[in-house]
Amino acid sequence: MRVSRPLLLTAGATLAGVAAALIPATAPSARDVDVPTDGGDPNGYVVAQQDPTTVFEPPPGVIGGNATVEAFDAVDEDGLPVRRAQMTWQSNEDVAAADSEASMVLSDDGGYTFPSGVNADTGAGWFAKLRDGSIIGVEFIPERVIDEHSVELIARRSTDNGSTWKDLPSTFTTDLTFDPTKFDRGIRVHRDIFYASDGALLMTYYTTYTGDPGYRTELARSTDGGATWQRYATVASFTDGRVMGESGIERAANGDLVAVHRTGTPGGANFGPLYVNRSSDDGRTWTRPEPLRLTTASGEPAPATGVMPVLRLLPNGIMTLTFGRPDNWIAISPDGLGHSFEQAQTTYVNHPRVNAAFQRNHGSSGNGAHAVVGANRVLVVGDNCAPSWGCPETDAGFTVDGEYRVWKKFVDIVRPNVGKIDLLGKVEAGTVTVDTTMTHTTPRLPETNRLGAIDGSTDWASAAVFRPARGEGVYTVRLDREYTLDQVGLALQYGVPGAARVEVSTDGATWTEVVDTGTVTSYTQSYYPVPDVRASQVRVTVADADPQGPEFLGELELYSTVDSFENDPVGQVPRGYTDAIGATVTDFDVDDSRHVMRLADAWIDKIATARWVSDPADAQTLSFRVNSIGYARGFAFTTMGSTSGAADVPAYHLNVGADGSIGWYSYETGVWTKIAPAGTAPQRVWHELRVEATLDGAEVFLGDRSLGTVRPSTPGLTALTGHQFSSSGTSSQYDHFLIDDVEQS
Repeated sequence: MRVSRPLLLTAGATLAGVAAALIPATAPSARDVDVPTDGGDPNGYVVAQQDPTTVFEPPPGVIGGNATVEAFDAVDEDGLPVRRAQMTWQSNEDVAAADSEASMVLSDDGGYTFPSGVNADTGAGWFAKLRDGSIIGVEFIPERVIDEHSVELIARRSTDNGSTWKDLPSTFTTDLTFDPTKFDRGIRVHRDIFYASDGALLMTYYTTYTGDPGYRTELARSTDGGATWQRYATVASFTDGRVMGESGIERAANGDLVAVHRTGTPGGANFGPLYVNRSSDDGRTWTRPEPLRLTTASGEPAPATGVMPVLRLLPNGIMTLTFGRPDNWIAISPDGLGHSFEQAQTTYVNHPRVNAAFQRNHGSSGNGAHAVVGANRVLVVGDNCAPSWGCPETDAGFTVDGEYRVWKKFVDIVRPNVGKIDLLGKVEAGTVTVDTTMTHTTPRLPETNRLGAIDGSTDWASAAVFRPARGEGVYTVRLDREYTLDQVGLALQYGVPGAARVEVSTDGATWTEVVDTGTVTSYTQSYYPVPDVRASQVRVTVADADPQGPEFLGELELYSTVDSFENDPVGQVPRGYTDAIGATVTDFDVDDSRHVMRLADAWIDKIATARWVSDPADAQTLSFRVNSIGYARGFAFTTMGSTSGAADVPAYHLNVGADGSIGWYSYETGVWTKIAPAGTAPQRVWHELRVEATLDGAEVFLGDRSLGTVRPSTPGLTALTGHQFSSSGTSSQYDHFLIDDVEQS
């Protein structure tokens, strides 16, 4: 939606179908849905959480805590992309010598549901999908120490996306000497398993060698798919009087490796401030660890301690960090480089309210994890009580309760621009089509297919691939309408130099180049602004640096001047809208776009409303799609404006009536006039409306059909200043509308 950033509103009188700006005595919370709330900045980075839900609550006396989660690409029975999440937790006590007792549940819908049942034969630990399509997992605690230089690991492999597992004999060997007086069973595998640029596997662990004052974090390397591992590099050792262990590692947007570490002091506190360092040579050497730079969303001081750091790089280029103790936290690095993190906020809080100095770290362990389940979404998991020590019977007054429970929640993390087109949703609905030469696939990696380029994943195999030894891969998207595009997101082959050109066309015959990437190496998407250009077709031509190798299109995103709500957090007021009541983004009851605005009126003393305020203009066109559902008595859509004597007035106030008529309202006469008869726009059907307004009059369209011209609802207009959607009036209740594809110009 090509308008300026929303402006602050001034209070005005309540008019029929138009709510006055209400100013609460205190700032509303996220749960106060009946007071005006503003959406996030459409030109900024926004982190928005949904409420937690319980995944597993054990019977009395059974432990359930220290939850972890991973997610991998797959396809459903129809061949459509899905993100498979596997969540584990432990039932053993949280002590150094305990053997692992773990359970796993699986989700084939990105973490919404876990219908698989509990599998107690899988183990916990850390998991990674290999390039042969299998998944390996290595448990946190090894099976046994073989000798002073080697241990036997507990490892498993699955060839059916985690449904069943077989033991994988696996050993780790180091050229240094374990110190058994300071460390049980040699090492702790923690936490990430990932590919080096040369195709070897790297795995993070921490240990103590003879002469070390305490933990150090290192990388192990495997060239045989995880059967044997050898010590490869030290990531972080004793620094600033602190030991380094329990480290999360992720590859940054520029290819660097970033590590965040739990710290402690020898003979003292076993957790302290988080430290961070990085490697620019694929993990062989690392910078000196430094305290993590972290700021909070509230502006309050950042937490001074942390455990279980987990890093992930989202397909939209943002890096996420979760950690805990006290409480559970999430933060972001907007540029995907991990030099610093911002907008830190708690995701879950459970602790005793009494004796805070001693018990503040009781309750939730702070251990947890998160997995990428969409281009702009992570699934965060954690526990309510730490295993064995978190909720002793001597504690009381918990902020939640003192029972074992593992939970999950979605967190949406969005970047600037609210005009993302839902390509996959529209392909699934049949309103957008893809024509491509990039059709290579393999049974072991079914996510490698033509839809892999629009599935919201930038994982290695999730791509459209052109396999012939010569030529270029061509990927053409035929859109559902003609758009004005303003941004393109692209990822090519993961970790391999490549190049691409993007062209657009309105007729399929004449093409205009809008992006030439040059030679780039992708680890996530890069975003390319384009001059506002009309397009009904988009063609991407991929030419990797190796002319004999395959061509990969890892991901393609298109952004336009149409506000689709696809790049908006679910459950929140749409970004850019102000003074909203009963207006949220939803992914339920949708059409070919999987996010829409829901406007629901639950009150008899106020109306549901959402307003977009823009810079004054002499002419303004508003177009949108709407569907009236659920007791709808009337849906009002208003072009806002100003006069010489008043700001924030309804310039053109129109509605869709309960009978499907379309009406115009005059504030001079206080009378509604039907400009289209009953049945014109029936309920429970999507309709496209457009208002082309000037200071003197406006023409109203339903689809391509003109319904006529109307005078200003408020005479004497001097400017047009945005738009508003609202329910029919304060006395009506349960009005319910869905709104999508809003464009104001």
